[in-house]
Amino acid sequence: MQFKQGVEGYRKNIDTAMKKLLPAVLKNTEKNGRRVSDWLVEHCAEGDVVDASTSNILAAVAALDGIGFIEWEIAPVKVPQKKKPDALQSHDGDPVNHAKPNHASELDLVMGQERKRREALGDAVNGKLMNEAAALVRNHTNYPHSRGIRERDVLRKEFDRLVAAKTHPNEVLAAIQAKRATFEGQDITRPHLGNK
Repeated sequence: MQFKQGVEGYRKNIDTAMKKLLPAVLKNTEKNGRRVSDWLVEHCAEGDVVDASTSNILAAVAALDGIGFIEWEIAPVKVPQKKKPDALQSHDGDPVNHAKPNHASELDLVMGQERKRREALGDAVNGKLMNEAAALVRNHTNYPHSRGIRERDVLRKEFDRLVAAKTHPNEVLAAIQAKRATFEGQDITRPHLGNK
């Protein structure tokens, strides 16, 4: 195989393609070079001559990056493609209420995405809090062993009651910690006979 542009032209086209990819930077590895050249041989060859133009090199990088075969030092920023609305349908086919304006501004869209992101982060934090509370109940021990078992049962009942009442995870964790703190000192789970 030989390059249509020659070896020196191929190197210049590689440099030009790397400049066009900026601010993204490809890793300068043998694996990347081999994959790009293999793609060019497969898709841009006419007989024994390979067209290694700058546009073909960029097409190779884009195709290989699309399937995750390119290694980056600085990965390119993926810009979401905006869907072009159909000229014959308003609001992409959604029913339109003409009594009130239905203008979704760019700011409204960004704020909606931010709200969804914050809710997802909140769910992750709440999940961690619930896992921590469940771990406190599950891993509770005390001496003697029978006392630890009774206290664990009390904690489990309290945990189940709070979850059934749909209590916020912060409050569940605080309640379990407060209940555990009451166990320090005397055994409050065992009924006492006498005046103590």
